[in-house]
Amino acid sequence: MNEIDQTYFGRVWAHFVGSINTDIIINKVISVVLTILVMWIASKILTAIIRRALKITRKSPLTNTKEDEKRSTTIARLTRSIVNTTIMIVGILVILSYFINISALITVAGVGTVAVGFGAKRIVEDVISGIFIIMQEQFFVGDYIELDEGHSGIIEDISTMMTSVRQDDGSLYVVRNGEINHLVNRSRGYYRKSVDIKVDGSASVVDVTKIANKVCDIVFNDDKTLFPVRPKVLGMTDMDGSYATLRLFVFSDALHSLSAEVTMRQAIYQAMEKAGVAIPKNTVWVVEEKEAKNNGRPAV
Repeated sequence: MNEIDQTYFGRVWAHFVGSINTDIIINKVISVVLTILVMWIASKILTAIIRRALKITRKSPLTNTKEDEKRSTTIARLTRSIVNTTIMIVGILVILSYFINISALITVAGVGTVAVGFGAKRIVEDVISGIFIIMQEQFFVGDYIELDEGHSGIIEDISTMMTSVRQDDGSLYVVRNGEINHLVNRSRGYYRKSVDIKVDGSASVVDVTKIANKVCDIVFNDDKTLFPVRPKVLGMTDMDGSYATLRLFVFSDALHSLSAEVTMRQAIYQAMEKAGVAIPKNTVWVVEEKEAKNNGRPAV
C-alpha cells in the first residue's frame, strides 16, 4: 500500500470512527443491559406474586370445586402471559429510546396505522378470542376437549394468543385462539358409558342383578376419582338361549371414562366368577373326518 492510499484510508477512518464518542456507546450498552436485567427481575417478581395468589386461591374455602380450581389456574396462566408480554413491549420501547426518538417513531406508526393494522389483524383476533374464551368459560386448563379436524386432548396451557392441547397420543397440538371455531368440552358434567356383561342364560336374573348392584356400591365407595357417581344397573337387555346381557351405566369425567369402564368390567366378572355364575366363552368346535381303516367308512 503506497503513501497516498494510507493517507486516504486514514482520513476515512478518522471520519467514520474517530468521531464516535466511546463514552456514549458504553453508557448506552450499560443502559440496555440494565433495562434487560430490570425486565427479567420484574417478570420473576410478578410471576412469583401470581403463583402465590394462585396458592392462596386454592386454599380459600370459596374454591371448593374442581371447576373453581381449573378456573383459577387458567386465569393465573393468562395473567402471567399478559404481564410478560407487557413487560417485553415496554422494555423494547425503552431500549429503542436510547437510540432513536420514540415520539417520532410513534408519529410514523400513526401514519402507517392502516398498514400495521392489516399485518396485526391475526394477533388482535387471537387476543380477543382468548379473552372471550376465558370470560365465557368455554374451557379451562385441565379440560378434555375435541376440536375440528379430529384433534382432541387435555388443555395444557392458554396464553393470550395460543392454546396448547396435549393429545391422546402424547403429541402437543398448538392452535391459535382465533382458529377455534367449534369445540366439544367433555369435562362439563359426567361422561356416561355403557358396560355390557354377558352371563350364562340359565343364571338367575335376580341374583345377577344383586351381584351387580353390590359391585356398584363397592367401586363407588372405594374410588371417588373413577366413580364420582354411583354406577347404575339398567338390567337385562338381551336374552338368548345360551347367554344373557346385563347392561350397566358408568358415570365419570372424560379423563377417567376408559379406566372406569375397564375397572367396572373387571370387578363385575370377578364377582360373577366368585359367585359361581357361568360366563359364556366363545367355543370353536373342530370336526375332522377320518377314514376308518377296517371298514372304510368315514369316522368323525
